[in-house]
Amino acid sequence: MNTSTKHHAFDIAIVGLGVSGIHQMTREVEETIKRCRHVFVTDTAEGVCDYLRTICPKVTELTVRGDLGAHRMVIYRRMASEVISGALDEGPVCFATYGHPTMYCYPTELIQRAAQILDLRTMILPGVSSLDTLLSDLGIDPGGDGLQIYEASDMLIRQRPLQTDVGTVIYQVPIVLESSNRLPGKQSIDNLRRFQAYLLKYYPPKHTALFVLSKTHPLLETVTQRIPLDRLADVMSTNTNLGTLYIPPVQHRAVVEHELAERMGAHDALDSPRRPGRPAIGPKDPKARKA
Repeated sequence: MNTSTKHHAFDIAIVGLGVSGIHQMTREVEETIKRCRHVFVTDTAEGVCDYLRTICPKVTELTVRGDLGAHRMVIYRRMASEVISGALDEGPVCFATYGHPTMYCYPTELIQRAAQILDLRTMILPGVSSLDTLLSDLGIDPGGDGLQIYEASDMLIRQRPLQTDVGTVIYQVPIVLESSNRLPGKQSIDNLRRFQAYLLKYYPPKHTALFVLSKTHPLLETVTQRIPLDRLADVMSTNTNLGTLYIPPVQHRAVVEHELAERMGAHDALDSPRRPGRPAIGPKDPKARKA
């Protein structure tokens, strides 16, 4: 390890850049990057690398076109290897990724494992994740019905149960059961149909899910598709690789322990989403808007 970095609190900073380009980068993250000699970045949003070059003397883009067709684990290991080598040669360095650095970001785990073996100090700083933007884009507060979060392939492989009275967030649906990196629009229809069939074990066929691609730049708009679950595979087969699936609850779970709710003085609040006459909140069907 480069002994000249001992005065720093870290050898590798692992930071999240947010979802909407540089506009969601926190001051904490920016100040940390300024303290680094080299930043390794995986973020394809417009202008991110250009901006990072103004605050760090050396910037390396880890996302390369040559990765198309490669197994994702090979890509992630290559990314982690570059970051670790940089830390050994000229630390402190930074691994900067879009979103949040521990939200479905396997290179972060690989970097931490290797750093522990090599006695390198790591520091993780949060970023705005796709979950944060999804909740804002759809106007959802998970405090009402709860939230279950799964990765699509893991859900199928482990046969994870789904509660239909809880909101469901599922990541990486377009690339379900895909191990290699590939161009958008090349999804496996067979894998998607298998995923759809699993959801239909729990949900009614016409129950509507929302596929959300949050904006990656302030001048862009968030794209939201409403998809009946019995058409999910066909729609996803021609979709982008990016985006997150949200499935609203089929029904609300009723209060069971009324005595406990009364004791908290919260019975009305807990039951309010079910009371008639209250305006609906959360995802709205544009067809239901008044003229």
